[in-house]
Amino acid sequence: MLRYITVRLLYFVPVLFVVSFFTFAVGFYGPGDPIRVLMKENWNDEETYQILRRKYGFDRPFLVQYGDYMLKAVQGDFGRSVLRAMPVRDLMLPSLAVTAQLGLAALASLSLFGIGLGVIAALKQNSWIDYTIVTGSIILQSIPVFVLAPILMFILVLDLRLMKTPSGWDGLFSSKTLLPIFLLTALGLLVVVRQTREAVISARSSDYVRTARAKGLRERAILWRHVLKNAMSPVLTTIGLLSSWLLTGSIFIESIFSIPGFGSLYYGALKTRDYPVLIGTTLVVTLIVMLTNLIIDVCYVLLDPRARVE
Repeated sequence: MLRYITVRLLYFVPVLFVVSFFTFAVGFYGPGDPIRVLMKENWNDEETYQILRRKYGFDRPFLVQYGDYMLKAVQGDFGRSVLRAMPVRDLMLPSLAVTAQLGLAALASLSLFGIGLGVIAALKQNSWIDYTIVTGSIILQSIPVFVLAPILMFILVLDLRLMKTPSGWDGLFSSKTLLPIFLLTALGLLVVVRQTREAVISARSSDYVRTARAKGLRERAILWRHVLKNAMSPVLTTIGLLSSWLLTGSIFIESIFSIPGFGSLYYGALKTRDYPVLIGTTLVVTLIVMLTNLIIDVCYVLLDPRARVE
């Protein structure tokens, strides 16, 4: 297991190199110029433009800029934001903390409701309960977040007046986080429900479950000791993949609710062509996704001893 983890960690190096190289190339050769954006109404002042390009090092050749950036990045220095005049690291850390709290809360909610509803649907297979759970999950999955969010705000804020307009960030346990967490949960609910349902149905029809019934074990004991233990491996993989998505896919939700998270930071840098922030956030997201996949693989082996790391 230790050798497997070490090899996987070594694979991170070429992946990060490729991602950083192409991201840096897009920023260097792509459309838009952060210096022009910084100059605002004086964008056509060529003398000032050249001075600022030299100040931020944008006048150097591509490979020189990229090499200098990577040497600093491996030391944790992702450069400085052009528009905010702050180190990119100082911008990323607080926003990443906000997104991590929101994502972990949504992941816990998704695991609880997704697995719970999936198990109920499997136990009530082909009944109205099963059809209601699956159909409701499909409906939530089918409605785009930029449509579902205004609908929920209209019903809960304007119509029923159950809460004030959820905007900004006052901590994880604020009522403002209820709608964002619900939306993140709803977007991944169908995948977890269907995966859990299929896994439980398959496990209940297996030979070891029939043997357990023949021995006289109660259905509740069979469910907890045999069915769920063996059905959770593919569900764990699904939830793990969704955990990466909760980080990278929260851009729209954070923008809608004005949450100062990682997604909002990335979206703001994309609009203003703030390439140091774009490159730094892309590298961090890539690293988080790879670490998440590694953790999933390790947990999969620990959960199911029959799986062996080659």
